Amino acid sequence: MENKIMVYHKFSRILVPALFLLCLQGYAQTDAAQEKIDKHTQLKSLIDSKKYHFHALSVTPMRGGTRQLTSEYGFKIDNDSLSVFLPYFGRAYSVDYGSTDLSIRFRTKEFSYVADTTKKGGWEITIIPKGQANANKIYMSVTSSGYCNVQVNSNNRDPISFYGNINAFNDR
Repeated sequence: MENKIMVYHKFSRILVPALFLLCLQGYAQTDAAQEKIDKHTQLKSLIDSKKYHFHALSVTPMRGGTRQLTSEYGFKIDNDSLSVFLPYFGRAYSVDYGSTDLSIRFRTKEFSYVADTTKKGGWEITIIPKGQANANKIYMSVTSSGYCNVQVNSNNRDPISFYGNINAFNDR
């Protein structure tokens, strides 16, 4: 009888901590899953409200390699206005005489905005600014975690792509 008690005692000394660790792991996975759901809900709210900031982290011109960006580049959508400030590296087929600034920089209130969901829980967003020579179409592919690829097309320049993330901005 004492032998059975000792085996039971040794077995319980191993089993109890193992069960405790298993329960903690399940709790941690639940927190991570809930955090992922919360992030997705927040992104959906930002995209639906058309109130967010795209922060560019890197740029890939059509001809050349990827470059990391160290300055604050991106664009801001604030419901009915679009402010764009992105660098440009590539071939421009026509530019204004004497112009030295080739960046994509403009503000407009005239643009169309279409956001569609993808099968993987992300979004495909198309922005078409009206009357802008440097950008006639901005195409965004957003993941469910907020990272995105942006391609800017123009009539008189090669397309250029940016990688970055979207997040909320302050109304200061």
